[in-house]
Amino acid sequence: MQQETTRPPASSGALKDPVYWSTSEFVRQEAVSGMANRASFELDQVSEGVDIGKAHGETAGRYRQYEQLYLGVRRFLRKVGLPMRGQAADLGSGTGVAACILSRFDTIDRVWAVEISEPFVRDVMPVVFNENQARQEKIQRVVGDFSRLEVADNSLGVIAEIDSFHHSESLNVTLKECWRALRPGGVIAAIDRAWPDHTTQAQLDAMLDKEFPDHMKTKYNIPLSARFTRRDWGEHEYTLRQWLEAFSQAGFDAAALQQYHPPALNSILLKLPTFNLSINQAALGYRLGGRKLWIYGFAPTRVTFIAVKR
Repeated sequence: MQQETTRPPASSGALKDPVYWSTSEFVRQEAVSGMANRASFELDQVSEGVDIGKAHGETAGRYRQYEQLYLGVRRFLRKVGLPMRGQAADLGSGTGVAACILSRFDTIDRVWAVEISEPFVRDVMPVVFNENQARQEKIQRVVGDFSRLEVADNSLGVIAEIDSFHHSESLNVTLKECWRALRPGGVIAAIDRAWPDHTTQAQLDAMLDKEFPDHMKTKYNIPLSARFTRRDWGEHEYTLRQWLEAFSQAGFDAAALQQYHPPALNSILLKLPTFNLSINQAALGYRLGGRKLWIYGFAPTRVTFIAVKR
């Protein structure tokens, strides 16, 4: 993907101490303890000279790709008359990647980086922020969960999430809380897994019953001999239609930006401003009433959802 970048920060002020919010009844304590083990494991690697992107993999390891997607979201929203502005929240923030990206947008004044794992909030986020030149003075780290936000009604302009909402034990509750916190015209910009509508429930169940690989069991301090699945970890899988229905039921007007990445054509497409052109085309389709749209991207299993509070 190509083109737009975030501006280097003019300054990077001191990072504020974390604050602590009360949590909902939906928090899985085994996930909290597992994430603490993972933070310790990955920080040990960092202390030995391993880059945080390699130590963590997943979101931190794909920072530039997610940055490009959020730049695309910003471009898309400008073109449909919904600019990203005001206060933002990165929910299920993990390593803080989305918070870092949003902090570098001039129109974003403040970012709440909300994550249930205290060690990730306290120790991992600063590593990611420093490495990726976050505007740290804008960021407020929060130990909390995405189903109970201690912000005023109608106070947020943007809610971001990267691969976190599929961990929600009640997606309806989480999205209703987002609706409460967003101002009219505010948006959820969610990048998450979504499967084609022809995917059967049996296929979704099979994905969740897949056992954790040994290297992930090690990170979470799970005995290698124990059977531990993605379902045990609190993950869920949804089709594209199920995601859009969930947003709609919570009161949002939602669109899905699906990614295409044809290997046979990439030698040509990568020489062109294909990503920005695809964003422009998707914005035009949205203005014409389309809600299932396509953009040029890096991960066909990841969909960028734009959910607007009208």
